[in-house]
Parts: sequence; structure tokens; C-alpha cells
Amino acid sequence: MSFVDAIKNNEMYNSELTGLAKNRFTDGEIQLAIANHPYRLAKSYLACNPNITQEAAEVLWDHRGYVFKSELLRTGAIDLDEQTYWDVYNKYFKKNSRSHWRMMSAFLGQAYWRENHGANKTPGALLEQIFDDLPSSEKRGYTVGRFVEHNNCTLELAIKISVMDLDENYNYGYGDYKRKAQLKVAELTKKQLESA
Repeated sequence: MSFVDAIKNNEMYNSELTGLAKNRFTDGEIQLAIANHPYRLAKSYLACNPNITQEAAEVLWDHRGYVFKSELLRTGAIDLDEQTYWDVYNKYFKKNSRSHWRMMSAFLGQAYWRENHGANKTPGALLEQIFDDLPSSEKRGYTVGRFVEHNNCTLELAIKISVMDLDENYNYGYGDYKRKAQLKVAELTKKQLESA
């Protein structure tokens, strides 16, 4: 009996399903079987798998809710148009109505201990909107720095960050965000001048 048959016939233990879902070398057919299986934890691990196939990612994307979508956005595992990014943000995260941590992870990527592929795809205009929507209590040095270091940080956003005042108590954990923002402004201005 193949892995796919075992998954479809519910003959695998949950621990075996999660093991396959986590494994970067699991082939596309097995990934698709896991994506269609009812065991949610295995699907969650599959959504985090850096080598998930586009087909399996699309099956997970079609599930209700925002958890799988957040993971797929974070890892950059699914190809989406710009409007879909906006739709997900507006439906699930605007006005901090859902998990703040998951929203930051989805649109800015995971910081420090995980790779950050998905953040590279968040459109710059959406980054500006997310930053504007953040309550001032959330604009700590660490969080602000993640916006500055994002590959799609716009010139307007970098300027806004470079001139904002931040309470010293909120600057813990990220170093000199203001200097990084000023360097980003210089870098983006130079690129604009070179392309003109």
C-alpha cells in the first residue's frame, strides 16, 4: 500500500501524517493527500513546509478562516495577485480584529528564528496601510524595524518612520530604527534617481 492510499484510507497515525507534512522532501502527491485529509494539525504543518507544492497550497488556501492563509503568506508558498493580499488583510486583520502576531507574521514574515520568504511579496502600498492602521502602542522599535527592513518598504513609509518620534521605552529589542529608516530613505532615493 502506498502512502497516498494509507492517507486516504485513514490508516496512518496522526504522528505519521504530521511527520510527512513537516518533511521538506515529501512529494506532491502525498502533500495533496494531506491537504485533503481532515486532520488539521498535519495541514497546519504542511502550510509551513517550505517545499509545499502550488497545488497543495491552493487546497489549503481554499479552507475557511485565516490560519492556513497566514502561514502560506508568511512562507510565500502560494502565488497571489496584489488584490488578494489586500482582501485577506481587510477581511481578517484590519483594525487589529484578529491575532496581531499572526497578522505581523503573515505580512512582515517571521523574525529571527525562521526564514522570511513571504514578507518579500507583501505589496508596498499594503505595508503603508498596515503601518498606518497599527495603534501607536504597537509601533515599538522592534516592529517599526521590521517595516524598514522589508524588501518592499516604500520611500514614503521609510520617510514616515525616519521622522517619527518613538518613546525610548518602546525602542528595546531592535536597535536604532531611526538610523535604519534614514539609510533606507537614502537607498530608495538613489534607486529612484538612477531609474529616472
